[in-house]
Amino acid sequence: MLDCTLRDGGWVNQFCFGTELMNSILHTIETSGIEYVELGYLDEKKGSPKGRSEYSNLDAVQNNCLLEQKNPKVIYLVMIDYGKYPVELLPVHKTEGIDGIRLCFHKKDAKRAIQMGQEILKKGYQLFMQPMVSTRYTDSEFAELMVQAQENLKGIRAFYIVDSFGSMEPKEVAERMRLADGILREEICLGLHTHNNMQCSFQNCAAALELGLKRDMIIDGTLSGIGKGAGNMNTEIFAGYLNQSFGKRYQIDSLKQQASHVGTSMRQETVQGFRTEYYLSAKYHLTPSYAENFFRRGCQDMEELEELLAQVPEEKKDSFDKDTVEKILQGKINSEECCIP
Repeated sequence: MLDCTLRDGGWVNQFCFGTELMNSILHTIETSGIEYVELGYLDEKKGSPKGRSEYSNLDAVQNNCLLEQKNPKVIYLVMIDYGKYPVELLPVHKTEGIDGIRLCFHKKDAKRAIQMGQEILKKGYQLFMQPMVSTRYTDSEFAELMVQAQENLKGIRAFYIVDSFGSMEPKEVAERMRLADGILREEICLGLHTHNNMQCSFQNCAAALELGLKRDMIIDGTLSGIGKGAGNMNTEIFAGYLNQSFGKRYQIDSLKQQASHVGTSMRQETVQGFRTEYYLSAKYHLTPSYAENFFRRGCQDMEELEELLAQVPEEKKDSFDKDTVEKILQGKINSEECCIP
């Protein structure tokens, strides 16, 4: 398992965990038996030196005391969203620092992301390739991406299927898993990152494991399921499932306790869990940020909200665009004015 509470959970609180909570979360993961932990984002412009899990540089990770004494059984990672942190700023890997980079990218940036991945590998980091919104690729396009990745990224640690908007169902996940398993070399881990907007995270992850693929797999989760939209797979719940069904030995009690603490503190920031607007986001295959914005602006009738979401142009669906929202709302206002007798 890979826990990404400090990264994906940051969408709930603007990454403002505070050093104390960041270290508490990390300590729980380190001692639970979870194999991978993601410490947050590297972001050149939005990153901070302390108290947040959106870092200005790798020194900021150290400044938050997150790597004072590494657990040799844990792989420590940070994520780079392609285009938000130049690879030139990454120092050469040091044993006492982070172990790897999760490189996420949109379909339009796939070729350039592979080139960036080459530079990350040259600097000595483990590389995890994260093609966001994997449903944007046809099977043939996704197959070609995997072929290019393994041909050009010698030593790549993992390749992921990323259900960014929580729109995938178990059958789709299984089909993509089989496709990937037939292409990737055996030494490349196959990862799965899910969101729970259609309440399918657990089923999707379970379906992936039940395929019985003969390779290492990595399942992502967050404590209490904290994350963007309806949240992510619950680390503590899926770890328990793995203990029961696959003979793992994760320390569930400590995970549950920390999950309760994180859930209580962070749900004061926003409402988490299933909401119809998140389901509609998944239905129209777009970021839940649009539904959240429309909802805050007073568009709380579900039929009305669905009409608005259906108008988001295809090229604007992957990343929230404020101008798109304004145009759609203005069109709604103009339409209502035209109907006035």
